[in-house]
Amino acid sequence: MTDVEMSNGASDELSALVDVLRSGSSAPTPDLSSKQTGTYLSHLTTLPLPSLLEEPTNLSSTSSQLTNALTTLCTSSYPTFLSLHTATTGLSSSLSSFSSSLDQLLNEIPVLESVSKSFLTEIRDVQAERRRAALVLEHSTKLQDVLELPLLAEACVRNGAFQETLDLAAHAESLATRFPNVPVVQDVRAEVDHAVRTLLIQLLSMLREPAKLPALFKAVSFLRRMRVLSEDELALAFLTGRLENLDLALQAVEMGTDREKDKEAWVRFLKKYIDVWREGVHDIITQYTTIFLDRPSTAALAAAPSSPPSDTLRGLLPTFTSHLLDRLLTTLRDALPHILDPTSLTSLLTQLTYCATSFSRVGLDFRLLLPPLFEDAVRGGVTRELRKATEEWCGLLKPEVKPSASFAVAGAPLPQKNALAGPPHIPPQLLASYPPLANFTNTVLTTLNGLRLLAPVSLLPDILRALDNDLRDAIKAFSGYAKQFAGPAEAKDVVIATGKVLVNVFVPFVRRALVEGVYGIKMDEEQATVSQELNEEIRAWEGWLGATSSDEGVEVPK
Repeated sequence: MTDVEMSNGASDELSALVDVLRSGSSAPTPDLSSKQTGTYLSHLTTLPLPSLLEEPTNLSSTSSQLTNALTTLCTSSYPTFLSLHTATTGLSSSLSSFSSSLDQLLNEIPVLESVSKSFLTEIRDVQAERRRAALVLEHSTKLQDVLELPLLAEACVRNGAFQETLDLAAHAESLATRFPNVPVVQDVRAEVDHAVRTLLIQLLSMLREPAKLPALFKAVSFLRRMRVLSEDELALAFLTGRLENLDLALQAVEMGTDREKDKEAWVRFLKKYIDVWREGVHDIITQYTTIFLDRPSTAALAAAPSSPPSDTLRGLLPTFTSHLLDRLLTTLRDALPHILDPTSLTSLLTQLTYCATSFSRVGLDFRLLLPPLFEDAVRGGVTRELRKATEEWCGLLKPEVKPSASFAVAGAPLPQKNALAGPPHIPPQLLASYPPLANFTNTVLTTLNGLRLLAPVSLLPDILRALDNDLRDAIKAFSGYAKQFAGPAEAKDVVIATGKVLVNVFVPFVRRALVEGVYGIKMDEEQATVSQELNEEIRAWEGWLGATSSDEGVEVPK
């Protein structure tokens, strides 16, 4: 038989045994369906008959033993049973109380849950603030470093730490990029940008200060690093600042002299003006060339390593220097007419020539522009002095002047044929016998001696023409005086003798002194010929002189 069949047979026997036990006794039967009963009954089915018959006796004996043991246990351990009963009773009441409390707690839990949720909602903002406060406290050092960036940037600007300022600005910019939605970081960047703008103003103001190349190069380098201006705009800002600095220096020169009352102040003014202009312009040219042409910016080199400076950079400097040169020439043009001393003009021309020569090394040789200015000044000064001498001569020719006492000394000789045979720079001795003519001669020779210090060859025709005009006016004034003279015959002879010396000696001598004495040029036919106006006056004088001699029957010496 298989195991399954045997198991099924045992089960059937056990069921039959249970049915017999239930039907064989009228007393209440125990629960025969429990696991322990089933185990015991299964054990009984395995016993042989003798053992099965002895089983009730064994059970009775075991029951008696158990009863005796139980009785002995109760007698010896009754306090334990009493304590156990008390504990059981107390536990039962405690469990009942706990059950009621638990029921009450379960009833109150929903209310507590709703209150807890409401409380959680109320303290959520507080918790967020506490978390933020805790986070701020945790990172207080870093936050303090960030908040101190504007103060540090301003302090660096005030103390001239430009590199540190730019580093702080870069750090603030990186923080603003990393945290675009943090208002504090954006405010810090805005304040640092304000400090950087202050730095920009300070650097641009350095371009207007009387600084040397190292300081200017440093300022331009930091302006390049800020990348606020392009290279062309930066060069224009540099030249504008240096021009403002030069203007202030030149204005200081102009304000330091009173040229209205002191004529010599014009000379001092021009000398100082030229020195300041020369030093300032030379510094600007050197600085601009070094900063923008010889050493281009790093950004420009990175963009095009082999490209030269732009046309704009190269064109700004010539335009700028041309403007400054025009200002110098304008100042010379306005000031030179006020300088009457030829020595001062010569000194100024020498100073300007050296200045132009030094500028030739940087391509600004303006020596060719100087002669016209000084020619105008020399022309104006010489013609003015000659006109002044002529006016003084004409002022002596008044009707109340006694010619015998003022025109000639006693025994003054008449002009001879060899009166002009001496050197061109030494006046004839004859003129000393006629004091007014001698003074006239000295005044004219003083002017010509001054002209010798600075005598442009191109001015000879103009000065000779001006001299002829003054001589014409001198002869014309004397002719009018002589024609109106109504004194005695002896006084009239003095007047006629003075006129002869004026026309035949003084006029040829001063013209020869100008051409040969000053310029060292042998008078040619054109230069020896007087102007038409002067020639007309000489002829009118000679005509009047001839008519007067014929009327009086007096032979006029030749």
